[in-house]
Amino acid sequence: MLNNQKTSPIPNHETSQSSKPIFSSNLAAVLNDPRKDRTKKAYLFTKTWGSDFTESANFKIIKSELGIKNFESHINETNERLKKHHHNKNLLKNVPSNSKLNIRSLNESNSLSLDQIPQTFFDSNFNLSDRQTFELVIKSEASIRKIQKVQSPFLESPTKEFSNDANWCKLVLNKFSLYLDIIESHITKQISSKANTFFNAIHSQDEVQEHILKTSSQAKQIRHNMQTLNRESIICSIRILKLVSLKIRYQKFLDKMELLSTVHQNQPAIQVHLASSEYNGALDIISVSQELLRHDLKFIRCLRHFDSQFQEIGKVIEKMINQDFIKYLNGELSRDVEEKCQIKDENELYSLVSSLMKIKSYDFIDLSREEIDLYVKSIFKIKLIEKISQLDNDEEISMLNSDTNNHELIEKVKSLRFDQFLEIIEIVLKNFEIIICRVELIVNFMLDVFKKNKSYEKESNKEIVGQNGWFKIEDKLNDLLNKTIDFVQEMLITVLDPKFKEENSDKISIHSFSSFLKLIDTFLIKIDNELKNKTATLRSWQQNQTSKFLNKIHSELKDKLVLSIDSESWKIVEPPSDFKNIIDTLNENFFNHPSNFVCRISNESGSNFLYINEEKHIIFGIVLTLIKITLEYVQLSFLTPTFYYEVSNRIVEIYNIFNRKTFKMILGVGAIEAGLLNVITFKTLALTLRSLDTVLKFIPFIRNYFLDKIVDKKANVERQFSKLILDFQEHINELNNKLVYMIDDKLGESISVYEVKAPVPSQCFRSICYQIEKTYQLLIDILPETNIKKLFIQVDDKFKTRLKNRLIQLKVSRDGGPQYAMIFQDMTFYQKQIKNLAYLSEISINFEDIWN
Repeated sequence: MLNNQKTSPIPNHETSQSSKPIFSSNLAAVLNDPRKDRTKKAYLFTKTWGSDFTESANFKIIKSELGIKNFESHINETNERLKKHHHNKNLLKNVPSNSKLNIRSLNESNSLSLDQIPQTFFDSNFNLSDRQTFELVIKSEASIRKIQKVQSPFLESPTKEFSNDANWCKLVLNKFSLYLDIIESHITKQISSKANTFFNAIHSQDEVQEHILKTSSQAKQIRHNMQTLNRESIICSIRILKLVSLKIRYQKFLDKMELLSTVHQNQPAIQVHLASSEYNGALDIISVSQELLRHDLKFIRCLRHFDSQFQEIGKVIEKMINQDFIKYLNGELSRDVEEKCQIKDENELYSLVSSLMKIKSYDFIDLSREEIDLYVKSIFKIKLIEKISQLDNDEEISMLNSDTNNHELIEKVKSLRFDQFLEIIEIVLKNFEIIICRVELIVNFMLDVFKKNKSYEKESNKEIVGQNGWFKIEDKLNDLLNKTIDFVQEMLITVLDPKFKEENSDKISIHSFSSFLKLIDTFLIKIDNELKNKTATLRSWQQNQTSKFLNKIHSELKDKLVLSIDSESWKIVEPPSDFKNIIDTLNENFFNHPSNFVCRISNESGSNFLYINEEKHIIFGIVLTLIKITLEYVQLSFLTPTFYYEVSNRIVEIYNIFNRKTFKMILGVGAIEAGLLNVITFKTLALTLRSLDTVLKFIPFIRNYFLDKIVDKKANVERQFSKLILDFQEHINELNNKLVYMIDDKLGESISVYEVKAPVPSQCFRSICYQIEKTYQLLIDILPETNIKKLFIQVDDKFKTRLKNRLIQLKVSRDGGPQYAMIFQDMTFYQKQIKNLAYLSEISINFEDIWN
């Protein structure tokens, strides 16, 4: 294989460069030509350069003619190779196409690959002098030879078999020579590939050396030029700069001395400002002096005690400002109540607050709250004592003074009449209102001062108070006003609560209570207009007392209604002459003059009758009582606007009680059980129906009134009144059915004995018509026309049903005979009598259905 190998230059990326490599890549082929003996390679580089450097072949010229015999030796020599070639060719045909390899490529790879060399030779401990290593190499070569013979059928094998060990050893030596040739070939390749890089590095080193020499000469020239420049220009300039710096230091020293003189003279200046109460000026001097001492004059030992002196002066000034602030606050609060609610001297307040701001002293806020609380207590006590003394000239009361015990004072207040109590409360509320107004103005003014200082701090980038500190200050100021309002409410409740205890509440009338509520509401509204949701304590107490008062009034009115129903005589009652005023009051003040509700009192034959929408209403006395109670409830809701929903619930309860009690007394015969009536008559039922109908006319207007006033829970109010109307209508229907039943029962007694015989009209029909006419005359003065028509239409239907059943019993049919004629005349008589009644003339009476 090696004999047939043609060496070619090894491709390398460096050969593409412009510079040509020093060694040719064909050198490896020259050195590793397997056809040459290794002895010839040894003196390759020691040959004399010239024509004999390369070997030349000497050809003998054979002049005789050449024949086949001349080539026998060559043919014999190549026959074996030819047979080998044909054998390999046949084997190659049987190999799959994807396994066919280029023989030349395989030979080249096998001849140059390091894989041919056993790994033993690459071991770091390889040593042929070692016996075991030597035996391992020899055995390994023997096994490799056998494997190559088996796995490489395409390789050219030796022409002869080695029959003895000497020949085999020679072959092994040649194999080792081949390993050496492979190693040398790879070394040569590495040298060839790296040679160009090496010589390029040498060339670059020369260029760098030249550049360094040139740069060195230039650096020497620059240094020479710089020395000349320094000598001629820089030294003079530096001398000028030193003189300027010396001047600046002298100026700073002079400034320090002036500052020291100023600080030394500041203490007398502070005394001058304090003498004229100019706290801001004194604090400014202290602040500036401390700033100078802590920064500009920090290391001057003669001034080391000045800072502590200024701090002590600041503390004294803080006490003086707090005292002046409390004095100013008392002066503002104690001004006359009749004066306008405004700050009297804003400049003084601004000076005090801004001064406290500068020294970061905020204790004055807590001191202000304590002073305000004390003033509220004192003014509250003084006003109570003054008013009580004015209202009662009793010696014991006139001897009251500011030292009077609070418990004794409250007891005196409890003993006053409620109208006197209202006068005291009005005065107290007025004073409290002025106090709150003035405190609010002072607090808002202080907040403005703090905000101005805050904005000044941001503009000047001076951190006087941190962001959290600002929030705390604002919260404390706002809390000052809130606490004042809370304390005022607590003071009011301490006097109001004992007056409204249960044992005293019975003496309070609705009018007096409404006057009291107006006073409290006026006070709360004025505060809430300026300060939202700050009167929760007093408002809660007011709602609680109002709820108690409503419950008390409701209990009284409920008992009044129940007692009125239990003692009702169930007879017609004339409405009093002033009853029209009650109706007019409801219409004018609460129902807004509804066009479908016109009420009047008419005097007929010396008797008063109630007319609603020109309908005459004959009623029981309990209806008048219920309407009066309704007026009281509506007036109560008008006086307590925040309790519209509660009042609506209670008035619905009152009407439900009226409906249930009336039902129990009439349809439930409770009046008979109570001994008020011996029997529930037809007239009593009709009067009850008319009374309920009268009450039902008022309910929609009451419902609309409360729906207009109530903001929330309108659906609940609508549902309650709808159910109330439905209950009244059901009660009225039951009374109507009871009336129909009673009439039908009377007519049933007559029709049960009816006989079809002369005379005509029969006595039975005469009796029926008489009973109907008598009932009609009874109802015409009680029920309206529509109710009477509805009632008699139902009676007529009942009557025809009974007549039909009676005719079936008598086996009378519509056959045109004598009996039919007499029945027809009775029916005609019945129709004529019904038509003669005024309200029943338009009723359609048809007897055709009795024959069906």
